[in-house]
Amino acid sequence: MEVIQRTGSRTCICPYTRTRARLFSSLLRRKPFQIPPYQGRLIPNDEIVDEEACPGYDSKKFYPARLGEVIANRYQILVKVGWGVSCTVWFARDMRGFRWQPERAIALKISNASTQARINVEREIEEHIAAANPSHPGRGLLRTFSDCFEVTGPQGGKHLCMAYEPMREPFWIFQKRFRDGLVPLPLLKTYIRILLEGLDCLHRECKVVHTDLKLDNIMVTFEDPAMLGDIMNSHLEQRSPMDYKIDSTAAGRHVYRCHNDFGTLRNLRNIPKIVDFGSANRLDSQNHCGIYPIQPYPYCAPEVILGCGWETSADIWNFGVLLWDIIPQKELFRQVRDKEGRYDAKAHLAEMIALFGPPPPKLIARYHHMRDSKWPKPIKKQEDGKLCTSAGEYFGGPFFDKDGKYLYEDLIPDRKLADTIPSRLLEEGDKEGFLSFVKMMLAWRPEERKTARELAEHPFLQLR
Repeated sequence: MEVIQRTGSRTCICPYTRTRARLFSSLLRRKPFQIPPYQGRLIPNDEIVDEEACPGYDSKKFYPARLGEVIANRYQILVKVGWGVSCTVWFARDMRGFRWQPERAIALKISNASTQARINVEREIEEHIAAANPSHPGRGLLRTFSDCFEVTGPQGGKHLCMAYEPMREPFWIFQKRFRDGLVPLPLLKTYIRILLEGLDCLHRECKVVHTDLKLDNIMVTFEDPAMLGDIMNSHLEQRSPMDYKIDSTAAGRHVYRCHNDFGTLRNLRNIPKIVDFGSANRLDSQNHCGIYPIQPYPYCAPEVILGCGWETSADIWNFGVLLWDIIPQKELFRQVRDKEGRYDAKAHLAEMIALFGPPPPKLIARYHHMRDSKWPKPIKKQEDGKLCTSAGEYFGGPFFDKDGKYLYEDLIPDRKLADTIPSRLLEEGDKEGFLSFVKMMLAWRPEERKTARELAEHPFLQLR
């Protein structure tokens, strides 16, 4: 059979040849491994597993991923490594490529079924960050997706899937790798400086506020790339079977128990990165100031609680409070919740006054001017789902009288900032340096806080 036809100076390959080439290529490409969805112990149905413990848990909103499943004709699911209120995270095998090429693992985040509008927002913010100046030293410290697509679940909902560089673990687990949970102080200072480089890129280059900085959203890389191959082989050979249960309320969804303990550290070449931009906000010339409530309650900046509007400096406050978790010590703010476990803004502000003194008159004046300003759209309060249309409705109050006096002075504890300094800093003579450093972040007025770039150069972070 003639497969090549010549017409003048042109050479044409007939469809038969193209078909054979595609067939030959497909034979050389990676194929899915046979991995049974049932491997480990069957967990009793009345036992709570991972995401089932989340408030408002609804199994039907989660994508029913199974071990061995191939998603988007490319990613084969190997092991569950994470979960949250609105997603599960899996190590997956990237099947793109030929059989003789090295295997590649990715972390696949599968979000809960959501509206198309919400999917677009989450995708667009990461695409925007990924397009930031690649020469900025902090760009590589912001983990953004390498691939993004949607899948349709059995309930008909759209699930956003994002493929990421696999990470070893969140920082709070990483801390446990060290004796008494204490990462060596010189290493911690290096990590803090690295994270500030990432924040500087996020703020200056991307004009984005993370709004959700916590130890869960700081992850460390694998110290040895060979570990990824070891993890893949372990699960392909079923040496690490996953326990599971079958949820009878959601068409038999398999709920697997997370495998995220990768053992002792082989070395100290881990690099911390800032992850999870699902709550991030982009500021620009038309939207240069945020107004809606942001941040986990213990890390909430005062301008957020007071309804004064917030910018990137809200992240700086958040990061400053987070240092008490990173170093670590008891949390900085210890009375943010009442006896029923509900957030108490007036007690939180009282503790700020104890630690940092009274807020300046200009901030209180801004509070009186803005606290009852109506938001464009109402939002639900976290605790009770009540629709709120202003910061005053959301956080309560009023907190100050017309003369600027705090209305709940009986809640102000007898504590000073110097009393909260982690003991290991006192032992190593770093008390004054640490106090100077955190005061540049924990200022009442947002405009008085230093930027991430300025903070990265602070003497406290310089190694002796």
